[in-house]
Amino acid sequence: MMNVLIIEDDPMVEFIHRNYLEKLDLFQEIYSAATVQDAENLLAYKAIDLILLDIHLKDGNGLDILSNLRICKTSHEVIVITAANEAHSVKEGLHLGVIDYLIKPFTFDRFKQSIALFQEKKKQLETAKVSQETIDSLIKKSTAAPSEELEKGLSVDTLEHILKVINEIKQPFTIQELADHCGLSHVSVRKYISHLDQTQQLKAETIYTKVGRPYKAFRSL
Repeated sequence: MMNVLIIEDDPMVEFIHRNYLEKLDLFQEIYSAATVQDAENLLAYKAIDLILLDIHLKDGNGLDILSNLRICKTSHEVIVITAANEAHSVKEGLHLGVIDYLIKPFTFDRFKQSIALFQEKKKQLETAKVSQETIDSLIKKSTAAPSEELEKGLSVDTLEHILKVINEIKQPFTIQELADHCGLSHVSVRKYISHLDQTQQLKAETIYTKVGRPYKAFRSL
């Protein structure tokens, strides 16, 4: 089993990353660091195979962490996950050898694709010799266009707010109950519930009552 480190200073974004990783069930340990100092301490004492790296941190720049890793010639693989979509940031990340560059917000399927790239690279480079075909495949994938955005009409800030509320309210809950707690419209919340259901972050269930029609409720996984 492998270990992964999430370097992210937003607790709700860290929660989403961790939730996605737990769904994939590929890593033995999932570590988290909210600061550059915490990240450096963990990297010094823990065996880390993959780093999910944000760029804009409260006490520094994630690309500086990446640059130092390359200077020290460590074997850590890195996937950048950030809101920084400036061309120079993308260029620097690719120059420093990241496996992938995800721009927030993104879907679970896109996240899963990124982890698959990491797994494939790890597997292909475990052999004593590498064929030209394999090298061509790795180079082609490493220069692919980054990031698939969240579905149209959805925002990462609202999604994070809704996930936070879901984590706090009584389970299971209806869309209207969630909308009331979030302070959002039923129509708006329904779109996010649909997204969370499709990306397997929620489980839908039918509630039967003695009086009236059955209704649909949801609970977090």
